[in-house]
Amino acid sequence: MRLSSFILAASIAVPATSETIVITQNGFDYSPFEASVQVGDTVRWEWSNGTHDVTSGADCSEDGLFFGLLRTSNPVFEYVVEESLAGQTVEYHCSVGNHCGFGMLAYLIVGDVNEPCPGDVNGDQAVTFNDLLEILASWGSDDAAKDVDGSGTVDFGDLLGTLANWGPC
Repeated sequence: MRLSSFILAASIAVPATSETIVITQNGFDYSPFEASVQVGDTVRWEWSNGTHDVTSGADCSEDGLFFGLLRTSNPVFEYVVEESLAGQTVEYHCSVGNHCGFGMLAYLIVGDVNEPCPGDVNGDQAVTFNDLLEILASWGSDDAAKDVDGSGTVDFGDLLGTLANWGPC
């Protein structure tokens, strides 16, 4: 198999890295109180009782980022974390009655989109053919920036580590 065919096959086989984070509502609580999420993740709030909602905003004020009902007729609300929230903590609450005043609030802690990922040797937040070219150009050296697997030498392990992480970070 030619290298270009192998690279194309590897890029198709890599699964998406986004996850679904489930937050449950029970009484005047969201659980977990703090949820760590990443850009692109789906946050799924699930209703268990009462009449509630999920409203973004600090200090019991709405900021318009997201809003969803949680009740018998709408037991699930989902929101996909936007890139503009990277590195931020997003407060949300229930705006029904005085529920927020009773402490019905919680937080999404959004990871920094600029965290390095294995195989992204050129720092462009994606593992692509350009990263492979840089690894091949440093083959056999002790260039720590290109040593994806930390073995001390740029070699086949680094090539495999790069292909295993193909795509956006």
